[in-house]
Amino acid sequence: MHSVEGKTAKSGKLARNLGKAALGALLLVGVSGAAVAQNMVVRSTGPSAKSYPAGKKLANNAKLTLKKLDSVTILGKGGTRVLKGPGTFSLNRGTAARSNSSVRLASFINNRGSSRARTGAVRSAGAGSTNVAPKNPNLWFLDVTKGGKFCVADANALVLWRPDYTGSAKASIVQPANGTVTEVAWRKGNPLKSWPKAEAPLTNGAKYQVIGSNVEKSVEVNFVMLNEAPQNLDDAAAALIANGCQSQLDLLVDTLDTGSTTDQDQG
Repeated sequence: MHSVEGKTAKSGKLARNLGKAALGALLLVGVSGAAVAQNMVVRSTGPSAKSYPAGKKLANNAKLTLKKLDSVTILGKGGTRVLKGPGTFSLNRGTAARSNSSVRLASFINNRGSSRARTGAVRSAGAGSTNVAPKNPNLWFLDVTKGGKFCVADANALVLWRPDYTGSAKASIVQPANGTVTEVAWRKGNPLKSWPKAEAPLTNGAKYQVIGSNVEKSVEVNFVMLNEAPQNLDDAAAALIANGCQSQLDLLVDTLDTGSTTDQDQG
């Protein structure tokens, strides 16, 4: 058992990179010179969910015809919009004013990493309140109560987050393949702990069971290592959807829903 306290580039390559950048620019700009801006479905429920799955891109002039009980959340340039059926909706009509603070959103999708975990400097919504459950403040913090696939933006900076940090706590990280157990401990009042990467290596497809002392049940996490950290909301949502990291996608959508607008039938 382990115990954890817790620019010089070749000219040919440069030319190829510049070529790729130029090609990307051409793909983004039409022959008329107008940039192509799209919207992305990030959540969809109801009878029409199969027609508008998460990850589907929609042009600005797209129209959606929804049935009763349908609800589609769209991430666009102006923010998020929730379309609820029945009705027909035009994406180029109306705007979504993002009420979320841009600074807060930037912090939410930015992987602060282990340096932040060492200080424990974090503010969770509802912390200290008996009416509101604390909310994971960062898209890349691993919630010890959530299992399933988890996308890792930086293997050297993964952080464990616990929602109940009123007292001290411990967690056991078990490798199902060989039964190796690594323990981590949180001090009272600190919700963050760096993942013990030396004792529990992070690789694509690695599975670990996380058993927390202050949680109802253990969870199994299946890690997905991203090639690079997403730099904006669109990239983050696309990466989570493509890799099936549902708990993180739910967290992202719930965070964005705070400032979303709800559209009615536009005919």
